[in-house]
Amino acid sequence: MKTFVITCLLLLIAMRAFAATSKDVSYKSGDDTVHGLIYTPAGKGPFPAIIVIHEWWGLNDWVKEQASKLADEGYVALAVDLYRGKVATTSDEAHELMRGVPEDRSQRDLHAAFTYLQSQSNVKKDRIGAIGWCMGGGYSLDVALEEPELAADVINY
Repeated sequence: MKTFVITCLLLLIAMRAFAATSKDVSYKSGDDTVHGLIYTPAGKGPFPAIIVIHEWWGLNDWVKEQASKLADEGYVALAVDLYRGKVATTSDEAHELMRGVPEDRSQRDLHAAFTYLQSQSNVKKDRIGAIGWCMGGGYSLDVALEEPELAADVINY
Protein backbone atom coordinates (compact mmCIF):
# COMPACT_ATOMS: atom_id res chain seq x y z
CA MET A 1 0.00 0.00 0.00
CA LYS A 2 2.83 2.36 0.86
CA THR A 3 4.43 1.74 -2.55
CA PHE A 4 1.12 2.44 -4.27
CA VAL A 5 0.69 5.78 -2.48
CA ILE A 6 4.25 6.84 -3.27
CA THR A 7 3.79 5.87 -6.93
CA CYS A 8 0.57 7.90 -7.14
CA LEU A 9 2.25 10.93 -5.59
CA LEU A 10 5.17 10.68 -8.01
CA LEU A 11 2.77 10.46 -10.95
CA LEU A 12 0.91 13.55 -9.77
CA ILE A 13 4.17 15.47 -9.43
CA ALA A 14 5.28 14.34 -12.90
CA MET A 15 1.93 15.35 -14.43
CA ARG A 16 2.18 18.83 -12.93
CA ALA A 17 5.71 19.18 -14.32
CA PHE A 18 4.32 18.78 -17.85
CA ALA A 19 1.28 21.00 -17.34
CA ALA A 20 1.38 24.10 -19.50
CA THR A 21 1.11 27.49 -17.89
CA SER A 22 -1.66 29.78 -19.06
CA LYS A 23 -2.27 33.48 -18.78
CA ASP A 24 -4.87 35.96 -19.91
CA VAL A 25 -3.66 38.11 -22.77
CA SER A 26 -5.12 41.03 -24.66
CA TYR A 27 -4.23 42.41 -28.06
CA LYS A 28 -5.65 44.90 -30.54
CA SER A 29 -8.16 43.89 -33.21
CA GLY A 30 -8.89 47.04 -35.16
CA ASP A 31 -10.18 49.55 -32.61
CA ASP A 32 -11.14 46.78 -30.17
CA THR A 33 -9.04 45.11 -27.53
CA VAL A 34 -9.71 41.37 -27.49
CA HIS A 35 -8.81 38.78 -24.90
CA GLY A 36 -7.66 35.21 -25.03
CA LEU A 37 -5.72 32.65 -23.07
CA ILE A 38 -2.20 31.73 -24.03
CA TYR A 39 -0.77 28.38 -22.97
CA THR A 40 3.00 28.12 -23.04
CA PRO A 41 4.96 24.89 -22.91
CA ALA A 42 7.73 24.36 -20.42
CA GLY A 43 11.15 25.28 -21.70
CA LYS A 44 12.84 28.14 -23.43
CA GLY A 45 11.56 28.02 -27.01
CA PRO A 46 11.03 29.31 -29.55
CA PHE A 47 8.08 27.00 -30.15
CA PRO A 48 5.62 26.45 -32.98
CA ALA A 49 2.25 28.03 -32.22
CA ILE A 50 -1.43 27.31 -32.80
CA ILE A 51 -4.49 29.57 -32.85
CA VAL A 52 -7.16 27.56 -30.99
CA ILE A 53 -10.68 28.44 -32.15
CA HIS A 54 -13.63 27.43 -29.98
CA GLU A 55 -16.81 25.71 -31.08
CA TRP A 56 -20.22 27.37 -30.86
CA TRP A 57 -20.33 27.07 -27.06
CA GLY A 58 -17.56 29.65 -26.67
CA LEU A 59 -14.24 29.56 -24.87
CA ASN A 60 -15.31 26.96 -22.33
CA ASP A 61 -13.31 24.58 -20.15
CA TRP A 62 -13.15 21.88 -22.85
CA VAL A 63 -11.49 24.24 -25.34
CA LYS A 64 -9.09 25.47 -22.65
CA GLU A 65 -8.19 21.84 -21.92
CA GLN A 66 -7.46 21.25 -25.62
CA ALA A 67 -5.20 24.32 -25.72
CA SER A 68 -3.39 23.11 -22.61
CA LYS A 69 -2.86 19.69 -24.17
CA LEU A 70 -1.41 21.30 -27.29
CA ALA A 71 0.99 23.26 -25.10
CA ASP A 72 1.94 20.03 -23.33
CA GLU A 73 2.93 18.75 -26.77
CA GLY A 74 5.26 21.72 -27.30
CA TYR A 75 3.08 24.39 -28.94
CA VAL A 76 2.30 27.89 -27.79
CA ALA A 77 -1.51 27.75 -27.95
CA LEU A 78 -3.57 30.93 -28.14
CA ALA A 79 -7.22 30.17 -27.30
CA VAL A 80 -9.17 33.02 -28.88
CA ASP A 81 -12.48 34.31 -27.57
CA LEU A 82 -14.73 35.30 -30.46
CA TYR A 83 -17.68 35.81 -28.07
CA ARG A 84 -15.99 38.46 -25.94
CA GLY A 85 -16.32 36.58 -22.65
CA LYS A 86 -19.67 34.88 -23.18
CA VAL A 87 -20.05 31.11 -22.92
CA ALA A 88 -23.26 29.31 -23.86
CA THR A 89 -24.90 26.75 -21.59
CA THR A 90 -27.75 25.70 -23.92
CA SER A 91 -27.85 24.95 -27.63
CA ASP A 92 -30.30 27.84 -28.17
CA GLU A 93 -27.89 30.23 -26.48
CA ALA A 94 -24.95 28.81 -28.46
CA HIS A 95 -26.87 29.29 -31.70
CA GLU A 96 -27.69 32.87 -30.76
CA LEU A 97 -24.07 33.67 -29.85
CA MET A 98 -22.73 32.07 -33.03
CA ARG A 99 -25.11 34.05 -35.24
CA GLY A 100 -24.23 37.25 -33.39
CA VAL A 101 -20.57 37.28 -34.42
CA PRO A 102 -20.12 39.70 -37.33
CA GLU A 103 -18.05 38.10 -40.11
CA ASP A 104 -15.74 41.10 -40.50
CA ARG A 105 -15.07 41.16 -36.75
CA SER A 106 -14.25 37.44 -36.58
CA GLN A 107 -11.82 37.79 -39.50
CA ARG A 108 -10.22 40.81 -37.85
CA ASP A 109 -9.95 39.01 -34.49
CA LEU A 110 -8.35 35.94 -36.06
CA HIS A 111 -5.89 38.05 -38.05
CA ALA A 112 -5.06 39.86 -34.79
CA ALA A 113 -4.43 36.50 -33.10
CA PHE A 114 -2.05 35.50 -35.90
CA THR A 115 -0.24 38.85 -35.68
CA TYR A 116 -0.06 38.57 -31.88
CA LEU A 117 1.59 35.16 -32.10
CA GLN A 118 4.05 36.43 -34.69
CA SER A 119 5.05 39.19 -32.27
CA GLN A 120 5.96 36.79 -29.46
CA SER A 121 9.67 36.14 -28.94
CA ASN A 122 9.04 32.52 -27.89
CA VAL A 123 7.16 31.67 -31.14
CA LYS A 124 8.66 30.37 -34.38
CA LYS A 125 7.25 32.93 -36.84
CA ASP A 126 7.13 30.43 -39.73
CA ARG A 127 5.45 27.66 -37.69
CA ILE A 128 2.05 29.09 -36.78
CA GLY A 129 -1.07 27.02 -37.41
CA ALA A 130 -4.75 27.05 -36.54
CA ILE A 131 -7.23 24.49 -35.24
CA GLY A 132 -10.96 24.75 -34.69
CA TRP A 133 -13.95 22.60 -33.79
CA CYS A 134 -17.45 22.81 -35.28
CA MET A 135 -18.04 26.54 -35.86
CA GLY A 136 -14.35 27.06 -35.09
CA GLY A 137 -13.49 24.60 -37.86
CA GLY A 138 -15.09 26.95 -40.36
CA TYR A 139 -13.18 29.84 -38.88
CA SER A 140 -10.00 27.77 -39.04
CA LEU A 141 -10.57 27.43 -42.79
CA ASP A 142 -11.05 31.21 -42.99
CA VAL A 143 -7.69 31.75 -41.27
CA ALA A 144 -6.00 29.43 -43.77
CA LEU A 145 -7.52 31.35 -46.68
CA GLU A 146 -6.68 34.78 -45.26
CA GLU A 147 -3.18 34.12 -43.85
CA PRO A 148 -0.85 32.85 -46.59
CA GLU A 149 1.95 32.45 -44.03
CA LEU A 150 -0.08 29.97 -41.95
CA ALA A 151 1.98 26.78 -41.73
CA ALA A 152 -0.81 24.29 -40.90
CA ASP A 153 -4.57 24.16 -40.48
CA VAL A 154 -6.88 21.63 -38.81
CA ILE A 155 -10.64 21.67 -39.32
CA ASN A 156 -12.66 19.48 -36.93
CA TYR A 157 -16.36 18.90 -37.56
